[in-house]
Amino acid sequence: MLLALQEFIFRVESGDFERPLQATASQLKSNQALRQTLEKFYPKRYRADCTEEQLRQLHQRLATRWMALRGHSTSDCVRIYLTVARKWTFFGATLFPAKPVSPTPLDGPLVWLAVHEDGISVLEYATMRLLLTYVHRSLMTFGGYRDDFMLVVNTQTKDKSTEKLLFAMAKVKILEITLLIASYINTAQQQKVVAHHLSAPALLSAQEESKNKQMGSQLLLSNNRPTKGPTLL
Repeated sequence: MLLALQEFIFRVESGDFERPLQATASQLKSNQALRQTLEKFYPKRYRADCTEEQLRQLHQRLATRWMALRGHSTSDCVRIYLTVARKWTFFGATLFPAKPVSPTPLDGPLVWLAVHEDGISVLEYATMRLLLTYVHRSLMTFGGYRDDFMLVVNTQTKDKSTEKLLFAMAKVKILEITLLIASYINTAQQQKVVAHHLSAPALLSAQEESKNKQMGSQLLLSNNRPTKGPTLL
């Protein structure tokens, strides 16, 4: 999916890519443009452990994909980009890099904390593979704890009812992720309140109350209505 997304980014940002047939100054310029675009938009961590041969193959594959988009408009590329991006499970989530603090069930020095409308997920840093997911209703406590970000979740298991996870993060990011999670939870609660008011019993009650008011108004108008027609003075 990353390659599919990168080709559209390259096209939108740098226009059409053309590779000359002969080894000329134009080809060197095209290769340089490809290299610069890769360094700018292709994540460095995905290139860090690549061999020279792997990098060469990566350049070739991206150049081929980029050239295949020749003639496509920018709006078409943006539309297709969004279509591809929406296929990712965590499309629309906000990602925070974090370092798990021992003791922790998580492996690896770094992870991604993905905050979304359903909860918070922990992703492997290099591959973004899903490790854990906690829905919002399972969060008992969250926020800054000393210099770390803390999650206390309800595990609902026989061994232990709760689990505490600590992550080392920048203070500004701790505040940002705390406010974001709180915003999702508050929005979900407000939606529940709205859904309750729009439920069948609530609607019937509102309709009955409106009907009673309407009948009362009609009765009041009937009692105050003159017996004769209007008089012209």
